[in-house]
Amino acid sequence: MTLFRTIVILVGALAVMLAVVILRAETTRLHYAIATAQRDEEGFRQRLRVVESERARLRNPMLIRELREAAIRQMVEEPPTEPAAPRKRERR
Repeated sequence: MTLFRTIVILVGALAVMLAVVILRAETTRLHYAIATAQRDEEGFRQRLRVVESERARLRNPMLIRELREAAIRQMVEEPPTEPAAPRKRERR
């Protein structure tokens, strides 16, 4: 084997190893990005479950009826008051 062939083979092997290192680094970066996106997705799903359960609770006919009755009772017990008219100042 000549010196030129040895140098070409070593340069080729170096290029392949460099490509492998670059691909592994890119793969690691993409795995991290995917894990971050999945974590965010799970947080959004959790918030969605909370909002859906709150919405289902608010759509409960018994709760709506109780809230309506409480509002009616409050209106009957505390009639709306009109704002007081401003007083006129007396002159001495």
